[in-house]
Amino acid sequence: MRPHLVWGPGDTQLVGRILDRARRGRLPLLDGGRALIDSTYIDNAATGISAALARADEAHGRPFVITNGEPRPVGELLAGICLASGVRPPAWSVPAGLARAAGSMIERVWAVRPGTDEPPMTRFLAEQLSTAHWFDQRETRRALAWSPSVSIDEGLRRLTAGTASCSRFAAPPA
Repeated sequence: MRPHLVWGPGDTQLVGRILDRARRGRLPLLDGGRALIDSTYIDNAATGISAALARADEAHGRPFVITNGEPRPVGELLAGICLASGVRPPAWSVPAGLARAAGSMIERVWAVRPGTDEPPMTRFLAEQLSTAHWFDQRETRRALAWSPSVSIDEGLRRLTAGTASCSRFAAPPA
């Protein structure tokens, strides 16, 4: 099972990195954020994996990519995640080729003199933000007798609610 770009409330990897970069103004849209990408809301990843276990005889030895099956422009998905968390979405665009070249140079600099945080751009990040990556879900859904139950829009609503509930437990200002 290969859940693709899993996200949801409490996610410190994909969501956490998007928000950190957006807060610091280090999240550009590459080529205007037009590349279509698919992602997987966390509940759908869990139920997809459970469905695969229940259908192990059919699924055994076959690769299945699990996604929501709702490809969206990367700029729209990034904006949704940022807005759900109360962070200003990225508004500036960079040509993808320029971002890849910058990522290559930054990787060389980081190899010699590493920063204390992640590089602001890498070739991999530039590729992910500028290349369409979505998957035909028909065979996955047929073989696993499964379909996602939480849409991207509902996932973003849950992310908003999760962000609000997390802030209730934040330490009071000193």
